[in-house]
Amino acid sequence: MQLDAVIATRPRRSMPPALLLGGPAAGAIVAGYRERLVDRRLGRRNVSLVPHALLTDEVAGAPEPHVRIVLDLADRLHETMPQGSGALRLPLLRTCEAVLGAPATGGDPAARRRALRDRLYEELTLRRPWLGHAQRAASHTGQGVSLAAVAQAVLQVFVVVFPRWVYGLWLSRRSMHWAGELLEAPDRRFPHAALELTEGGGLRGNTALVQELLVTALLRDLDQAARPSRFWVHRARRRWSFVVLLGTVGGADSPCKVLLDTFERAASKGAQAPLLVLGALTAEPPSVAAALTAADVAELYHRPGRRVYALPLPEEEDDGAARQWFETNLRVHPRPAARADYVRATAPVAALLLVAAAVPVYVWGPGGCRAVEGGEVVGVTDGAECSLAPPGPEGDQLRELERLAAAHNAAVDLSEPHRTTVFFAPVTVRDGSGNTTLNGVQSLRGVLVALAEVNASPGVNHMRQRILIANPGDAFAHGTEVARMILERAARDRISAVVGVTQSRPAALEAVATLSDGKIPVIGSSVTGSAMVEGPGAPTRYVQVSPSNGQVSAITAEFVRSRKATTLILVAHPDDEVFSVDLADKVAARFTAARTVRVDYSEFGQDHTADDAARRICARAVQAGAFVVYAGRSARLMELLNAMRGRSGCTRADGGRFGFLAEAMPSEYLDDPARLTTGYPFAEFSRISFSPDVDRPRPHHFVRSFPAYFASRGLPAHVPNSDAAGAYDAVMVAAKATDGAFADEAPDEDFPANAVYTWLMEPGVRDLNGATGGITLNRENRYPAHRTLYVLGPHPFEYDVHP
Repeated sequence: MQLDAVIATRPRRSMPPALLLGGPAAGAIVAGYRERLVDRRLGRRNVSLVPHALLTDEVAGAPEPHVRIVLDLADRLHETMPQGSGALRLPLLRTCEAVLGAPATGGDPAARRRALRDRLYEELTLRRPWLGHAQRAASHTGQGVSLAAVAQAVLQVFVVVFPRWVYGLWLSRRSMHWAGELLEAPDRRFPHAALELTEGGGLRGNTALVQELLVTALLRDLDQAARPSRFWVHRARRRWSFVVLLGTVGGADSPCKVLLDTFERAASKGAQAPLLVLGALTAEPPSVAAALTAADVAELYHRPGRRVYALPLPEEEDDGAARQWFETNLRVHPRPAARADYVRATAPVAALLLVAAAVPVYVWGPGGCRAVEGGEVVGVTDGAECSLAPPGPEGDQLRELERLAAAHNAAVDLSEPHRTTVFFAPVTVRDGSGNTTLNGVQSLRGVLVALAEVNASPGVNHMRQRILIANPGDAFAHGTEVARMILERAARDRISAVVGVTQSRPAALEAVATLSDGKIPVIGSSVTGSAMVEGPGAPTRYVQVSPSNGQVSAITAEFVRSRKATTLILVAHPDDEVFSVDLADKVAARFTAARTVRVDYSEFGQDHTADDAARRICARAVQAGAFVVYAGRSARLMELLNAMRGRSGCTRADGGRFGFLAEAMPSEYLDDPARLTTGYPFAEFSRISFSPDVDRPRPHHFVRSFPAYFASRGLPAHVPNSDAAGAYDAVMVAAKATDGAFADEAPDEDFPANAVYTWLMEPGVRDLNGATGGITLNRENRYPAHRTLYVLGPHPFEYDVHP
């Protein structure tokens, strides 16, 4: 029988779809199927083979049925645990249950949070009796026992105060952050969000949200219960799925139907668990259920698709075939406990102790996120373990993307072949630097869209991809430090490639070299500095999907000529050798010295300020035939434009606008182009892009999937730019190289990241249809050699360039 096999072996998909049966015989089938889940040999019907629960609408009249039905489900799963499989611990669910039962307290928020923590800890001591015994023993010490008061105080600290403090940390850390996100709390720490769920709390009466919280906690607990420690003697007994039988899935008010809807909603947000649901319809199928035919049942649990299916049975009350369907011979065979289980669990521990006794080994975990000077947080996160976003509204966009990354990672089945891609680029700015929001945030959006597409694509030897976000800080100030953090996580997180970088500067070059020396390939996007891919200092394991400064300078020169310019005003950062000076030199080489005016505008420091540069630019730009080319950092452009707007001499006498071409625009202007024309009426702005305009007749499918991805998740439907397109292409290259290495190494899934680099060099990626155009990367092509680049603005322009 199909369900027996799914229950006994647990499919590789961690969340099997729910199956709803319709017809007169459905209720009898679901109720009778429970008999298959107990051992019928020798009449021992009370011995469970797998944990299961049969639920009906009988709780409809109980107080808070949305809470009662979830707790009943948990209790029945706990009661039906098979013999020799250990106890079912549900710490997240029991914590949420205790919060719902906590009374309202007075005082300031901090005092209320402490009171809630103490209440939850008292509940914990009831679930963990040894904590309660130790607490009572410590409080009794000194009454009939002649110990000094100091010794009693020390014992109180270690037995009572310290465990309660550790429990408070557990409540505030990443293990419960999902609850804060679900409750949409400004502070994701659980004690802050949980106050709204206590008696009289603002969210206490939101039945749908409360049930979703409980169901999500239960699913997370069950997922953890199915993957206990490798050193646990009952681990091999947990290969089955948990089973929920819904005897009455009725109309809108049916508790079983509401519970099913909540399951589907929680699973769609990334909550996963080996939970098999079989239900009997007593009304029309829910809107979330897809129709199913008998011929499709064979593949139901082995293919991706919807989470809920409805299967109509014959109208006859019992035609014989339906009864035979669930009365076949017993096939659920959980493996019995054996002595070898104890050897398997204790042998690794013994081996580790012997090694530790012979050679002391100190293992330090990855650093996660670290606050640094300037109001930034640098480090590496999977989106849930910590946040790189600065506090306040300026960090909202990054926090949104971190939540998407966390949900993406939670949906990846770690039992299937998978790898991790790291997005490594500045996503914050330092206080006082004068920089505006960096375009790394837009690149991160492109990465998320690409990963969603990669994980939705089936195929042989295909690896799903997780994501880590690594922030080196403004101007890559902490690039090498964060690169080392990536290397520390490489083995644990199965990192296959690093993408992004987005900036050409000495600090970025050093960070990429660190990763390259660690044998991790790096695929850059929005990176153009020639030193990144050419010369003796170019990192070995680095390629990029973006063009070089030589290619960018070619389209710059051609566009300026097409505008009939007689004088080129070239603005560059004299302190930025790898990118700005390199690009300016290459552009200047295509004009005669007499036609080129160089204006220095420092990225950092006191020399060559924005006011100085604005004065020199405006003095020349108002002359006939003048054209401005900005070869500096996009993050510094707004300050320069504001300084030019403040000068009365920056407007032409005839009221016309002079041409202004930027190598890249700040993300604020890309999201709202009207700000340029209305805010700075003295210039006609254009920008260089690696991808064509979204309004082209036949755009790449990325143009449609990018806004659709965010709109489907309740966020603004952002319009993609070349930063997002380049990051998207970098992920596609990384995924293609990872799958290629997997195909070469299959069935071995544990090949090193260096195998991905080897495949990328030979045979490499050839003629990939990327969002930025055709991409060929291999040992001879460290960046796309033949590209069409675009100038977007009032006068669109495109040009085929070569190295």
